[in-house]
Amino acid sequence: MHMNWFDIGWPFVGLGGAIVMIAIMLMTDTFRGNTAVSRWRDPVWLGWLAAPLYWLHQFEEYSLPVLGFDYSIQETVCKNMGYPPYPDCPIPFSFYPVVNIGLMWVGAPLAAYLGRRNAAIGLSFWGLILLNGVAHVAGTVVLRDYNTGLLSGLFLFVPLSIWVIYACAIRGPLHGKVVGLAFGAGILAHIFLGVGYGLLKIGVINGTGLLAYAVVLSFTPILFAALGSRFIRPELLRPAPAL
Repeated sequence: MHMNWFDIGWPFVGLGGAIVMIAIMLMTDTFRGNTAVSRWRDPVWLGWLAAPLYWLHQFEEYSLPVLGFDYSIQETVCKNMGYPPYPDCPIPFSFYPVVNIGLMWVGAPLAAYLGRRNAAIGLSFWGLILLNGVAHVAGTVVLRDYNTGLLSGLFLFVPLSIWVIYACAIRGPLHGKVVGLAFGAGILAHIFLGVGYGLLKIGVINGTGLLAYAVVLSFTPILFAALGSRFIRPELLRPAPAL
């Protein structure tokens, strides 16, 4: 499997970005919406946390071949879809950085920025994170084997997603409808990712179409949360101090 410099380098760029951003988030108030409460109970800060958290996950998923481990998530996806290995697999190799960078380097920070006005949008990528973590854990249980992304899924995604629900809805400032909408939007976006693979499989789109689909997918958690927000009173959507 041939990998160019970008395929090799982008997960490491994400790792560096995650380390820097998490340090800034923990050591300054830059990303906080309410300094009167713990950052771990601040919906705005938790919205921003989704991005660097996922960058760590991307590093685990996509750096293993570079680090010398005989495990490729790209080849695994092709195998699971019933395709031959690369270079004959019809999923463009560039699809993986496009969908990952689009969703979590562009979409997630944009959602967090908008979260200062709409908490459902700000937290929407946590639904994607929760479903992704559960999928990694379930896959390991079923197959009884490690799958790349398992460690971050098990020890970061699942427990922190549960914490966000607890801190924001159960013991926090947001109505359950808002947090439910946020997680539902992210979960639906993750399902739509699978739909893209399915459309390629049945011949509705080709590899180029899948790349275009990935670009649009980058903003689906925001879109779904925004659409759902139309059915929730505006005053419930604004982040408020935790009790």
